[in-house]
Parts: sequence; C-alpha cells; structure tokens
Amino acid sequence: MPKGKAIPYVKRTKAKGRFYYYFDTGQVNEKGKPVWKKLPAPSDRNFGGAYAALMGHRTRRANVKSELTLKALIDLYQASETFKKKAASTKRLYELYQGELVDKLGTAPAQRLERKDIVLLLDKMADRPGAANMVQRAGGAAYSWARRRGHVTNDPFADIEEMATGEHQPWPDEVLAKALASEDGFVRLCVHLLYYTAQRIGDVAALTWRDIVGDTISLTQKKTGKALEIPIHAELAKELSRHERSLSTIIPGKPTEGKNNKIRLAIQAACAPVKVVPHGLRKNAVNSLLEAGCSTGETAAISGQSLQMVEYYARQRSQKKLGQAAMLKWQRKPN
Repeated sequence: MPKGKAIPYVKRTKAKGRFYYYFDTGQVNEKGKPVWKKLPAPSDRNFGGAYAALMGHRTRRANVKSELTLKALIDLYQASETFKKKAASTKRLYELYQGELVDKLGTAPAQRLERKDIVLLLDKMADRPGAANMVQRAGGAAYSWARRRGHVTNDPFADIEEMATGEHQPWPDEVLAKALASEDGFVRLCVHLLYYTAQRIGDVAALTWRDIVGDTISLTQKKTGKALEIPIHAELAKELSRHERSLSTIIPGKPTEGKNNKIRLAIQAACAPVKVVPHGLRKNAVNSLLEAGCSTGETAAISGQSLQMVEYYARQRSQKKLGQAAMLKWQRKPN
C-alpha cells in the first residue's frame, strides 16, 4: 500500500521480497490473539469484493456487540430498586429462573428477541411446566421494567399462556389424622405447625420459640411481608409442650431451602404411599376453618391470604361439613 493510502483494518507484511495483505476481523482466537484474514493485493481485481465482504461482517458484529444483550438487561433489572424492593423469596426465585433464561439466550440482543424464541425455549421445558412458568414470569417482569426505562420496546413474553401444572391438593382426612398422630416427633411437629397455622413451609421453618408470646404466634410472611398474630390452637399447644424450648427455631435446623426439603421428604415418607406436599395442609386449614363456620375474613386473619384467595383455596371444602355447621348454627338460633 502506498504511503498515506492506508486502508482501514488492513495491514501489509513483507516476506521473501513479496508483500502480503491481511484484514483485521475484530475477533480474537482462543488464546486472545487477533484473527486476521488474508486478502488479495490491492492491485488484484478481486480485492474490492473480498475487502467489502470482510468489512460487512466486521460492521455487523460491531453493531450486535453494541446492542443490549439479554444478560445485560437482566443484570440491570436485578440491580434496580424495583427488584430490590421485592420480597426475599421472590428475589431468590427470579434470580434462579432469570439465570436459566440467561443460560439459554443470554448473548442474544434483548431488542431482537421475539415471541417465537421464548415459545421455543418454554416448549423445550415442557417436562418441567412449573419451571417453565417461572422462567416466563421472571423474564416478563424484567422486560416490563426494561420497557418502562426505555431500554427496549419489544415484549417477547406477550400473550404466552402458562403451562398447566396441576394444583396442590388438600390431604385426605385419614392421612392428615395419621400424620398428626405420627410416632415420628419431627413429622408430628412439622404437620401440627403447618396445619394449625395455615402458613407456607418457609415461614413455618423459620419460626423460633421466641415468636411464641403467651397463646399467640407472631410472624411476618416472607412472600407478602404481612405481619400476623396467630392464636395457638389447643392441639398445637399440646404438641409444642412435648418439645424442649430453646433459643433456636421450633423445628430444628437453620431455615434454609435444605431444611424445607428435609421437611418435605420426612412428610412424604410418613404419608406414603399417598402422595402429599406440605402446601396442601394450607388448603386443609382453610377448609377446616370455613367448615367450622368461620367467615372468609376470619379465615384470612389466620392464613394471611386475601379474601379472594381464601375463596379460591376453599373450592374443595366439604359441602357436607359446611352443611352440618350451618345446621348447628340454625338450631342454636332462638325462634
């Protein structure tokens, strides 16, 4: 190349009296060294076409690199005040499932992702419908925030129906009675606390003996941040009296997901061959309160749920038991 006529990204080398020309692709190899592509000499009629093609590839890569990737969008969202204000349990779930989204599509430009890309990803998770739904919710939350901030204008999560997962069912009466009378002290204590407080497993696992004041259990729900004062049922009081008090949690062990899994596995083993999950006891509790004649508001005061959620949980309550409770109230009413 004549002096003063340098061509962008092209270098000239000389070997054995001959000149050779190379194009800087803007890429690096596995050792971190620049990747160069050989070019014809500028005097060669093929030089222009070869140079234009390489320049086009380099420009496209540069444009894509300058765009906000999905990973960068997720990082921005998780650093935002919107994310930080969420409940600790929600943040843990979002971090987990947004991480799964990043593992699959993290390098893709966030603005270029389309609905079909997300649908394909979720369809590949069809054997894990619960996880697929959480990826959809967590990803949708990040995109909703990013659109409000002006980082993107698209919504690849729009109008995608969640997969059917089935619902946690209340325990059969005979299984509940068996678990409440279990000879395994750990199982019996867990079941009593879950059933007679109507709380989630994480909140029950975190309860300490200091949370008991008189005949009341005080707790703040991790998911909702709602503070509750739950009167202690006589059967729960009887069970608690069988265990030694300490400065730690009522159910032994630090409140972690590992402890939650230990509770789940112990309960499942005790109730085998019937398949149950701890969360089903929350429905048992709601149903029992309603069947005892409690109002929706009274039931919600124990479970900490919204009135609408109490009704949703109570869809499978026993009509027979409700009818019996109603008749007793009717009969006690003076003419």
